[in-house]
Amino acid sequence: MAADTATAGFQWIASYPKSGNTWLRLALLALSQGDDAVDLSRTHSFAPMASARSGFDAWLDLSSSDLSDAEVTDLRPHFHAAQARSLTTPLLRKVHDAWTYARDGTPLFAPAVTHATIYLVRDPRDVALSFAHHRACSVDDAIGLMADSACWLARKRRGDATQLPQQVGSWSSNVASWLDAPGMPTPLLIRYEDMLAAPEDMVRQAAVHLGWTTDSAAIARAVAATRFDVLQAQEAAAGFPEKPQKSSSFFRRGVAGGWRDALSRYQASRICRDQQVVMERLGYLP
Repeated sequence: MAADTATAGFQWIASYPKSGNTWLRLALLALSQGDDAVDLSRTHSFAPMASARSGFDAWLDLSSSDLSDAEVTDLRPHFHAAQARSLTTPLLRKVHDAWTYARDGTPLFAPAVTHATIYLVRDPRDVALSFAHHRACSVDDAIGLMADSACWLARKRRGDATQLPQQVGSWSSNVASWLDAPGMPTPLLIRYEDMLAAPEDMVRQAAVHLGWTTDSAAIARAVAATRFDVLQAQEAAAGFPEKPQKSSSFFRRGVAGGWRDALSRYQASRICRDQQVVMERLGYLP
């Protein structure tokens, strides 16, 4: 568990989209339940999005769809602080935002309200394929978004939008923002590829980092309950709340290195050129 953190506050499970965030949250949900199966419908209540609009609007007592993206971002640190004051135990939250600041210099995810951070990362060449499927766009469009340091998600103005606008930045800037965030507890970095290769070890590391007490048998049950084929079968049978309307499924393949058979040489080279420094830092490039 990270040292020098508050006794209560937020536990951020952060990542660039399509990097394994949901998979880890489901494994932790299964671990917390202690059952042999996981309820896919419970992810919203177990570790909901930090950018969920409903709670923010209830706190604000008006529709945030009437505000600009910058105004929403300016208010979110105050929302987090208000929530943190009511916490008696740490609260898990899923995050795709980059670690950034409001216009007055206040961190969006302040150290003062942070108990722990887990950051999940995945080879951006695989992310591009999964992101394109998730957004129902071309791979080239996904690669372009991943290189855009000014990229935002959920910039809808409709009152029925479920998420607040999120400044995710580029893949590289998102990763670096969390790993190098000043004043924050040291994050636990988990690679998607390691989740595939050694899932029990990665879930154990996550549980320890969050301060959970558990045992090997419980971790093995949680991993078995969240095997990718099991999750795919559950989604096919009952659906999954986090699947975008335009996407055919949420749980697509769950593999590492799939880009080798799916990306053109130009597409793979473009990603490596765009994300070279951070890919080298994390061992995705020699």
